[in-house]
Amino acid sequence: MVTRTWKVYGEVGHRQRESFCDSYKYDFSDERGTRIIEVENADKTGTNEYSIIRITRNTPEECEKELEGQLSDGVFETSRIGKIEEI
Repeated sequence: MVTRTWKVYGEVGHRQRESFCDSYKYDFSDERGTRIIEVENADKTGTNEYSIIRITRNTPEECEKELEGQLSDGVFETSRIGKIEEI
């Protein structure tokens, strides 16, 4: 099991839309492996400049692939994405 964490900023000149939602954690793990997605928003970070997404999967590569999916079709699909910084 591997956990990777990123800050996802809003597009330059924009706050991160997702950051206005409450923070949450989903565990989609099953017999095929671990799939946990945690999002920390302004209620925990104190800022609307970015959201923090923490992804736990079976491998580092699965974490990165999950992030790509969350940026396009998941958590951030309706957000204007700026800088993405692994922390």
